[in-house]
Amino acid sequence: MTLKRNTPPPIFGVDRVEYIEPSGYKLNNGVELFTMNSGDQEVVKIDFSFRAGSWYSQSRLDSLMAALMLQEGTGSMKASEIANTFDFYGAQFSSSSSYDFNYITLLCLKKYLPKLLPMVSEIIRNPSFPEEEFEIMRQKRKQRAIVDAGRVGLIAQKGFLRNLFGEGHPYAPVTSPASYDTISLNDVKSHYTKFYRSDNMAITASGFIDSEVIQQITDNFSVSWGNPNQAERTNNHPLPVANRQMFIEKEGANQNAIAIGKLFPTQNHPDFPGIKLLCTILGGYFGSRLMSNIREDKGYTYSIQASPISFLHNGVFLVFAEVKTDKTEETVKEIFHEMEILNSELITEKELIPIQNYLLGRILEDFDGPFARAQTFSSLREVNLNFEYYDKLIDAIKSTTPAQLRDISQKYLDPESMSTIIAGIR
Repeated sequence: MTLKRNTPPPIFGVDRVEYIEPSGYKLNNGVELFTMNSGDQEVVKIDFSFRAGSWYSQSRLDSLMAALMLQEGTGSMKASEIANTFDFYGAQFSSSSSYDFNYITLLCLKKYLPKLLPMVSEIIRNPSFPEEEFEIMRQKRKQRAIVDAGRVGLIAQKGFLRNLFGEGHPYAPVTSPASYDTISLNDVKSHYTKFYRSDNMAITASGFIDSEVIQQITDNFSVSWGNPNQAERTNNHPLPVANRQMFIEKEGANQNAIAIGKLFPTQNHPDFPGIKLLCTILGGYFGSRLMSNIREDKGYTYSIQASPISFLHNGVFLVFAEVKTDKTEETVKEIFHEMEILNSELITEKELIPIQNYLLGRILEDFDGPFARAQTFSSLREVNLNFEYYDKLIDAIKSTTPAQLRDISQKYLDPESMSTIIAGIR
């Protein structure tokens, strides 16, 4: 066969995604298990999720520290033994905290599951929370926070969230590294006890999933544990009137960071697919209007992004960039100028078609391989959506007209409704 190097491969449009629905099971203790069997390599990824993020925490750091401390020891194993066992079997294990959920993930070869799943079960059900390791972890996180406190980008983003949500809101970052001094081991243990329960857990297994893997998961996680009568935190957090402008001084900054945005609809909102398309046009990919104007044309920044961010209970729109200190004011003006153009002028078909193709390609990435499909499924399930969301998203990307985009922009991208947070030097 002769390759025709001057002839490009054919291009096919995306009409819909061929979803592989997960298989669902319910363990004896009521835990939901979802499996996605795909691929020839005998590799398995198992994700455990708990409604235990900062939303449910009395202090945002209780949730974080509870997640970090899980693998620092159990009733029968020290932290070093746990780490050495994962290393010996070439497995990856992580425990992390987010705004709404906390996660535990195991990635390993299928043949090592009999060795590893019992240990993971013990990590989840019987962590020991040793005091010495807690103090070491607390100091490490405090030192990391001290370093982060010197980065204008994080200063602006954290200030932006605190401005929108108010101090003490579970989505608002802590104010300073000194917050780590107030964490107590008892509070961290209490957070674990309240939210790491069998009735508050879901499991998603992907990769080479056969009946043997399902049986091993069942054998290790079918026992109930924890108190099922814990009340969940409700959405009763009053939101403040956000400041329109705020400058956070950071002496010696080489760049200024800009965070512009507002509270926004969540992923469940019917306008969200059109919003996602609009935000991509504004600043959601390398050829976006903000990148073309502020990076390519004016050279004020290396990168600038605009994106809708959806938590479980609230959404946020954020434009973020780090810019030359003497170009801060001009950058802010250009950001609002681009919003005003979207509010008043119709996007051309010439600009719209490449953006549509870009977004459709990104959707395909969300389903590229068993692990990506499982992650996509889990993310949708957490916000009470299913794969039909992607059908609606594809339809919106392909059918939303320039006039409809202008209407969405006028509804959501009014510069007068935005808050502007700048960190750096004046």
